[in-house]
Amino acid sequence: MANPASQVSVIANLVAARGAAEMGWKECALCLFSLGMVHYLVIFVTLYQRLPGGNNFPTTLRPVFFLFFAAPATGSLAWNSICGTFDTVAKMLFFLSLFIFVSLVCRPTLLKKSIKRFNVAWWAYSFPITFLALDSVHYAQEVKDHVASALMFIFSSTSVLIFLGVMLLTAANSKRLLRRDPVLWSATGPKNR
Repeated sequence: MANPASQVSVIANLVAARGAAEMGWKECALCLFSLGMVHYLVIFVTLYQRLPGGNNFPTTLRPVFFLFFAAPATGSLAWNSICGTFDTVAKMLFFLSLFIFVSLVCRPTLLKKSIKRFNVAWWAYSFPITFLALDSVHYAQEVKDHVASALMFIFSSTSVLIFLGVMLLTAANSKRLLRRDPVLWSATGPKNR
């Protein structure tokens, strides 16, 4: 069953495309990029139609919805590596990821229940924001505009703050996260007779 976590394989294709481009394997990079973007299109259309209610997805895993904008942000960086410049396609992917980010942030009720109690799924906030911040850096370097510089500063600062916050919360909640779960241990442990 498709869920927002299904986008991890799309992101992997796009990261591999960027890596291949950095190593000089342009044809391989283009192939991986096209596979990743087609896969993203299919998953995006499938999942975005189910987003309005979000009722089919567990509340604690809703931070994974942030992966919606991680794929185009990663695609923008991959295209930048393939072409060697932050051209129109890279900008379009950046703007798509920016639009999806804003549309998720404007729906706080979707994520409100998931942030009441710390969960490991909160790490899904860190990765997409970081890639959006990296995209904003490339965009600001290309455009050389005050608005682009402000976006770069906002997203870079937000990325660092979210990373540090989630890291500190993970450290503070490590005992709760690593505790013995009676349901898990009863299913995997020896049977009591």
